[in-house]
Order: sequence, then structure tokens, then C-alpha cells
Amino acid sequence: MKHHLTRPHPDLIAGVVVILASVLLMLRAGTMPAMTALLPFAMLGALIVLSLVMIVRALMRDADPETARPDVFDSRNRFFGVCAAIGLYVAAVALIGFYTSTVIMIPAVSWAFGFRKPVPLALATAIFVGGIALIFHVLMGQDLPAEFFAR
Repeated sequence: MKHHLTRPHPDLIAGVVVILASVLLMLRAGTMPAMTALLPFAMLGALIVLSLVMIVRALMRDADPETARPDVFDSRNRFFGVCAAIGLYVAAVALIGFYTSTVIMIPAVSWAFGFRKPVPLALATAIFVGGIALIFHVLMGQDLPAEFFAR
């Protein structure tokens, strides 16, 4: 009997890496004051849950071809585009501020990756940025990186 070694599914690998990174970041967030750590814990917890879904989906895909869905890494260009967008966003937040960067990046990245409906993009951007402002600035009294025009 021949043993056929197959490579692990990329979604399985990605899910495990995201879970490990999230747990490490949760350990770091645990040293923050309780109110400050609340959002990182919530977001990292959500990442863990979504990664578990991705892992289960990858395992189901291997077991039953009927449940096959496109891979997260089905295109190298898209993957590297996402990595570049994240790097650009981090740099933009530091250089021009959180709100300005976010208002520019959400629609720009969405548009670049194929979502081209202006009204939902504008609405999603406004809801996200408004929600972040409400949570951090109003409810928690925390300032995010200052805007370039307010420095």
C-alpha cells in the first residue's frame, strides 16, 4: 500500500498561525489596563473564532468535495496585495493619523479588491469610523493617533 503525503491546506496553516499570534497578542494585552484591553481582547477573540471556522472549513473541504469553497490564498497577487495594504495602512496611521487613514483605506482597499458600490462603501466607512470614534473617544476617553492637521 502506497502512502501519499499531501501538503496541508493553506487555510489550515493560516488558521493555526492566526490563532497562535492572537493568543500571543492576548498575553501582551493582558498587561494593559482593563478598559484599554477590552477592544484588543474582543477583536483577538473574534479572530480566533473566525480562524477556527476557517480551519473547520478546510478540513470539511478535504473530506467532502461538495463543500469546497475558494481558498483564502487562491491568488498570490491578492495575498500580497492584502499584506501591502496592511503595511501601507500602518504607515499611514503613523504619518497622517488614524481617522484620515481609515477614511481613505477602507474604500480604497475595498475598491481595489473588487467591491465597487459607492453608497455601501461610504456607509460602511462612516459606520466603522463613527463607531471607533464613539467607542474610543467618547466612551473610553482614549485618543487615537493624532491627525496630521491637528499636530
